[in-house]
Amino acid sequence: MRFDLSGKTALATGASRGIGLAVAEALRAAGARVIDVSRAHGVDLLDRDQRAALAQDVDILVNCAGMQSAHAALDYPLDVWDRELELNLTATLDLCQRLAPAMIARGWGRIVNFASIAGIQGTRGIIGYSVAKAGVIELTKCLSNEWSPSGVTVNCIAPGYIETDMLKPLTGNAAAAATARGRIPVGRFGAPDEVAASVLFLCSDEARYITGVTLPVDGGWMAR
Repeated sequence: MRFDLSGKTALATGASRGIGLAVAEALRAAGARVIDVSRAHGVDLLDRDQRAALAQDVDILVNCAGMQSAHAALDYPLDVWDRELELNLTATLDLCQRLAPAMIARGWGRIVNFASIAGIQGTRGIIGYSVAKAGVIELTKCLSNEWSPSGVTVNCIAPGYIETDMLKPLTGNAAAAATARGRIPVGRFGAPDEVAASVLFLCSDEARYITGVTLPVDGGWMAR
């Protein structure tokens, strides 16, 4: 099996660091031309006008950009809630709607959305993020049902505990980090490139009969 994406053009959001950067690098290594989208690249995905300017003809869309804020449910600020849903969920739908038509017309396309294990199980303190990611999972199923007959697969990745900036509040607490690692069957946190490998597979022709799924990349966390 070869994950050869030569001749394909991909647009990847959140591509300046962490998982998004690893995804962009993996797509390039597989031969794709990659359009990097992030604030570091001059695009604010919270701005709907800036998202509209991204509409173009690509073969692959990876929606990896995300944000997470921690607040107790009783006093979760509604302005934070609005931003969480805008970036983590609405922006995903928006870019899918804008970039899918060219894929559908061509009869080939790959869309990979990013959820989280937080969108599968209940969480505490990050309800905006969790609810948005749960929405991404359902959105992925709905888009797959509508677009897969036209040759466009739509799938979802749900990372677990991956060593990125988002995990630093946990890894900065040795006791909490040890507790979390102890619940992961493989006994460690994941690396961004391990998540990127799953994206490459879903974007390749080897995964042409896979659509509408949410793939946990979590070291076995959700199997406990």
